[in-house]
Amino acid sequence: MEDEIQRYEKIIIQLRKNLADLELKRLQSLSNLPDEVWQEFADVSYRLDKAEQKVKGFFKQIINDLNHTRSDIIESLEGLILLQEQIRNIEDQFMLNIVRPGYQLKKVMQQREFLEAEYHRIYKQIQRAGYTNQVDLEQDIRRTISTAKADEDQSYEEYQEQIKEDAPDLAYQWMNVDEVMEEISKEELIKEFRRIVIPAIHPDTSNTPAEVFNTVYDAYKKEDTLMMEAYIIQYRGEIVVNADADPLEILDRLSDLLKRYQRIAARLQRRVDAVKTEMANLELEHPEKVQDNMRMQRQEILQRIQAEAEQILYWREQLEGLVKVFQTQSADDNE
Repeated sequence: MEDEIQRYEKIIIQLRKNLADLELKRLQSLSNLPDEVWQEFADVSYRLDKAEQKVKGFFKQIINDLNHTRSDIIESLEGLILLQEQIRNIEDQFMLNIVRPGYQLKKVMQQREFLEAEYHRIYKQIQRAGYTNQVDLEQDIRRTISTAKADEDQSYEEYQEQIKEDAPDLAYQWMNVDEVMEEISKEELIKEFRRIVIPAIHPDTSNTPAEVFNTVYDAYKKEDTLMMEAYIIQYRGEIVVNADADPLEILDRLSDLLKRYQRIAARLQRRVDAVKTEMANLELEHPEKVQDNMRMQRQEILQRIQAEAEQILYWREQLEGLVKVFQTQSADDNE
């Protein structure tokens, strides 16, 4: 069809030139034009109208391709959102079952290691006559136990936020250099997104469900250009044309728009495929299996937390028992 379009473009351009020449002759004529010139004028006008009608016939096919591609984009977009939701659910489960108890395990291990190391430090100090009296020793022991307890109060929420900040955005792991180079100006894209998408999803200007708004707006906040372009295509709606406009100009705009849609559809499909591959690598295509594994890991972590907690109690008792060690050593030294 592209070759046929180009052929008719050339025909229309030539006929428009012929018509312009005939119009000039008519204006320059001091008397009535010969009948053959009028006939040629009518013939060129007729052929031009037929050629333009033929081009307008291409509009329907291109618009069908555009709207079909738009449907593909929306389908891929919905699939990608579903995949990302599955990933987020797994991530939430991971945070709940692994990261949070893992953080607690890390803290109790650090506390146990601290108390153990402090016990050995204070014990050596006693053996080396590092304390002049029992009061100094008891102050050191209380300070050690208080320091260990204070460390328990460190906010997990702050730690969780740090994890999120340090974690790379999954969406951008699958953008190659060619795709980056293909992107339209981000500034212009953001303007287009604000003009078309925001009014269509915002609670103040639409009846869009909150979860849809949050999902779409998240792409905007992250400046995920591919998702933003896909949403623009979705919320712009199906393509219609102004029948009164120059058919060649419309043809150019439709052809350019179709190329853009096809490019975005291809990129979106590549991202969907990449997410599926990533999920397969992580066995996320079987979420029940992943959740079972995480529950097993959680149970193992909780068991280790319990063991470390018992050790913490043990080392606290050992630290407090150092007072008796000091008293015994002082009594021996005084004999």
